[in-house]
Amino acid sequence: FCMSSKHLHIWPRGTFMMIAMPNDDYTFTGNLFAPLEILNGLDTPQKLIKFYEEQFPDVLPLIGSRQALIDNFFQVKPKTLISVKCNPYHAGKSLIIGDAAHAMVPFYAQGMNA
Repeated sequence: FCMSSKHLHIWPRGTFMMIAMPNDDYTFTGNLFAPLEILNGLDTPQKLIKFYEEQFPDVLPLIGSRQALIDNFFQVKPKTLISVKCNPYHAGKSLIIGDAAHAMVPFYAQGMNA
């Protein structure tokens, strides 16, 4: 491993962040969490590389090659993360409980999403 395999690695940057999780094959899975406006703006390899050079210059050497970043990034379309808060939790004889009443993004470390 090029980084500790016993930790979740996080690079916070204002309204967005990148995380890296270790895999069994001595690689890491990286995820970029950002508002859709940012992700949608990364629509060319040149824009993606410029974004990483400006925002995550310390991560680029860990990725291996800029081409690997480009290939992996454009393989999958961005997905949305949502948060839900309901009030009241009941109406008549109906009641909502659990994540239906308070879904949250999976990286809040609440222990409920495992």
